Amino acid sequence: MSKAETLQRIKEAEAQIRTVKEAAEREREQVLRAARREALDLIDKARQEGEDRYREVLASAEGAVAEERERLLAQAREEAARMAGRGRGNVDRAVELVLEKFRGAVRA
Repeated sequence: MSKAETLQRIKEAEAQIRTVKEAAEREREQVLRAARREALDLIDKARQEGEDRYREVLASAEGAVAEERERLLAQAREEAARMAGRGRGNVDRAVELVLEKFRGAVRA
């Protein structure tokens, strides 16, 4: 094989290598773009799932808080009614005590 043929084959091999490298570079860029797009999709999906879960937890907590509030209010109302009943029961006794003191003061 002559020098010219050898040089020609080297040039052809170099051209082939360049073509293969360019194709590989294009494929690498496409794979990177696809991976970035998939990563963004996954991030969006995870964010949406997180927001949905947040809303579920918040709604559940609000319901539990409302139930607890109503329970506490019912207990407070019952206690207030008991106290009012005791107070009404003591009114008669208080009136009698005041009248006795007044009568005692008037007699003295």
